[in-house]
Amino acid sequence: MISSIEWVPAGVADPSPKKYEFSQAELDLIEMMEKHNVEDPTEIEPKEKKQNKKDKSKVVVENNLPADLRMDEYSSDEEDNEAMRGAAIGRLLVESVEEFDEKEPKDDKISVESDDDSDDNSNEDSDDDDLEDVPDTREYTPVSLEGLNSIGFSQVGTNAPAYMEDNSDDDDDSDADNIQLRSSDAIVVVAKTEEEFAALEVHVYEKLSGNLYVHHDIPLPAFPLCLSHGDISPTGSAGNFCAVGTFGPGIEIWNLDVLNALEPSCVLGGEDTSMADEIMRHNMMNNAGQGHNNTITPTGGSLKPGSHTDAVMSLSWNKVHRQVIASGSADCTVKLWDVTQAHSEKANATTLKHHKNKVQSVLWHPTEGSLLATGSYDRTVALVDARSTENVKTVKIPGDCESLAWDPFNPQYLTAASEDGTVMCWDVRKFSTKTPLWSIVASEYGGVSDLSYNAHVPGMLATSSVDKTVTIWDTMSNSSSQSPTAKMNKDMQVGKLFTLNFYPSSPWLMGCAGGSKEIALWDMTEDNTIQKCFGDRIDHSLLTKKDDSEKAQENEISLDSIMNSNEVEKAAEKSKEKPSISSKKKKKKKAHRAGR
Repeated sequence: MISSIEWVPAGVADPSPKKYEFSQAELDLIEMMEKHNVEDPTEIEPKEKKQNKKDKSKVVVENNLPADLRMDEYSSDEEDNEAMRGAAIGRLLVESVEEFDEKEPKDDKISVESDDDSDDNSNEDSDDDDLEDVPDTREYTPVSLEGLNSIGFSQVGTNAPAYMEDNSDDDDDSDADNIQLRSSDAIVVVAKTEEEFAALEVHVYEKLSGNLYVHHDIPLPAFPLCLSHGDISPTGSAGNFCAVGTFGPGIEIWNLDVLNALEPSCVLGGEDTSMADEIMRHNMMNNAGQGHNNTITPTGGSLKPGSHTDAVMSLSWNKVHRQVIASGSADCTVKLWDVTQAHSEKANATTLKHHKNKVQSVLWHPTEGSLLATGSYDRTVALVDARSTENVKTVKIPGDCESLAWDPFNPQYLTAASEDGTVMCWDVRKFSTKTPLWSIVASEYGGVSDLSYNAHVPGMLATSSVDKTVTIWDTMSNSSSQSPTAKMNKDMQVGKLFTLNFYPSSPWLMGCAGGSKEIALWDMTEDNTIQKCFGDRIDHSLLTKKDDSEKAQENEISLDSIMNSNEVEKAAEKSKEKPSISSKKKKKKKAHRAGR
């Protein structure tokens, strides 16, 4: 099963990823080894083992039991008889040789030996003649330097051909080519679960050849539920990272540019392992003879301050404030995290408790870095001002919220999908009215599991469903009385769909996955239906919109105006009910001119 996928924007990943990266615990261990002049960590042995070795070397216990009662020296009667017969034969051979040496003179002995040698040589020659006609059926022939040289083969250093020389450097070059990433490659991260094994797989899609393969994978300690990509490390430097939410209470941040990553770069919340690290250092110092005489064993683990207490179901990495991550959990809370403070108690910046059930979806606004949308199983969608946790606005939806999406070309529009198949969109500037801009039933035979807007094509919305299909919608022509229209529906052949996402660096590539073990990619470049409906919107998108100044005024979104929209809406209603005198005069004047 694949629970979530996340695209890596083009140019973010390292073209030459590292094979390994030392963790902080390993760096501390190396520093301690250098301090105590220890070359091999296995040399640091516990004192108990050293004492046992000394005791074993000193104490020698004699076995005074009879031979038949000694278990370590026990042997069967047959073995004893064979040993006795072998000893008797050996004595007879020795005695016969000694008698022969005493009787025979030296010259005769030499002549006899020479005769024996001649007879042996003749026998060997006859044997060789007989073996010449026998074919050699051996799979591997003996190595003969002269024979190899005569046919053009030789060992290294004897004028050997190129294919006989040491090709270790070539092998290293081929390995480097295999892990090398190209600028045209599309990278997608997959949260995969197979029976009792979970992993974070990094797939590479070669757009030119259409080849999709697993570049490397990272084993996970728990089943993953959600992913979110970011580009800030715990040290504050830029990089290629993925936040993973699992059935555990912690949020793991993994470095995707490390092939053989064994530990995450940091963990937000989760079990408190600081005491275990201190115990490990203490025991290692004790084993090296620098600490106390007794070792400490770790006790039951506790959670870090500010941690979630249940599974992490949703994540969103802020694109404006790049060090901030929002998380929604089954413990009914939403938490804001600072990645750069991951190793301190200030990692959890804020905890929001405005939902009464599990929080399935959280999503930061793409341009307003303090505006957060959340969706819960309490059948509500909420807008939160991260600067003031008390300022929260909510609306009711007909089912449990499954996914949220902001329209990239109309950032004031927030869209939500629910488990009953309904998709609703609101203008957040009028969020307090609780009236959606439009509402559709996207799936009649199953709930909508996910939805995603195309960041390059205006009005292009995709929804995935548990009925194994993806539907493409056109929201460009919608108005207050017109809903989006379905343009295409496709069975992706990977079972029930749980996740869906457009590639942010290309207009026509989309990925989805679900109950199957495989991820499905849809390249819409050659799809006539899609190109006929949306193909001209990339180059001519500005022609379908208003003037830039008018568009900026119409779509202008202010966080203060959204969160205080009640007063703005009341003022607007009063102005509509009582038109000004100047507007009346203008209307009469226009009517008078028209009459003339």
